[in-house]
Amino acid sequence: MKVLFARVGFMKFYQGPKPGDEKPIGGGSYNTGKIGHEAYNFLNIDGFLHGYFQPHMQSPYEINLGRIEQGFNGDKIDNVLVILFATNPVDSGQVVIGWYKNATVFKAFQTPKELPQRENYNYNIKARTEDSVLLPISKRKFPVGHNIEGTKKGNPGQANAFYTLDTHGKKKDQNEPENSWIDKTINFVEAYSGPKISSREDEIQEDLSTAEFSSGGQGFQSDIEVRLKIESCAMDRARNHYENKGYEVEDKSATHPYDLAIKKNGQTRFVEVKGTQTTGETIILTKNEVDLSRNYGDKMSLFLVHSIVMNEKSVKKGSGVVYIIDPWKVDDDRLTPISYTYKF
Repeated sequence: MKVLFARVGFMKFYQGPKPGDEKPIGGGSYNTGKIGHEAYNFLNIDGFLHGYFQPHMQSPYEINLGRIEQGFNGDKIDNVLVILFATNPVDSGQVVIGWYKNATVFKAFQTPKELPQRENYNYNIKARTEDSVLLPISKRKFPVGHNIEGTKKGNPGQANAFYTLDTHGKKKDQNEPENSWIDKTINFVEAYSGPKISSREDEIQEDLSTAEFSSGGQGFQSDIEVRLKIESCAMDRARNHYENKGYEVEDKSATHPYDLAIKKNGQTRFVEVKGTQTTGETIILTKNEVDLSRNYGDKMSLFLVHSIVMNEKSVKKGSGVVYIIDPWKVDDDRLTPISYTYKF
């Protein structure tokens, strides 16, 4: 399999600058004062996406195609799995944010004059929209890299391009601990069947979910960071709660539609975890979360942490009130539609 890992800045939608999603977070010094070209990486233009990332910081900024397929020396290569990853804005860990399957990867930047929808920005990857996945923010948790202390070998380094072949064009040895994460990440992508942002309806739902976490001038770069902090807090509270109750707890939030699988006395249950700064009288549920409650029936629980208080840069220690619904069965009479899309 031909695979390329590409690091980009962190955005909600990669549909171009929008209120609350003006430009990528991180992604290098260029994104500090300007808009990184990856801002348009998931903009559908006639059934195609035109992806951008800067492979490294030295001109001519070319991708080494010979490290995607041994011995290849052309100007473009087809049928590549391109896994896009970014730095989590909160904990600085690197996570998968999406991917292109069956992509064409160009050695050099393409400088179009026929793509005004994306400001004619350069691109070096092209893929069909139907072969591509952008993960919702809540599912951007699968780690990239080995996280082994004392060595950087095997991890993505300063360059934004990470290859699965070494400098001699041979596949990196997966038996070495620092390389074992590569196939695990590829397997995650190949097996993923969870939610994705693929329509305007999905974008609206993601906006509504993030709006719950408005920073209110608390010193964060964006509401995304507040959301990630609060979700992390709620996950920690849920994990500690069930472990103290004697459950074996497994975090499934990156790979499954639910967040936790808990097991005790041979019985397995599934938990959806939500955190909010509100009093919890109402919460926003995505369509996927409603379906989750309906599909898992008596095996599903909702673990809500409400009234979370934010300091300038973190969750206030000790804040948040736990409320558990077990079993969690969505009552249609309690659901209120808060948004519609209208197609022209």
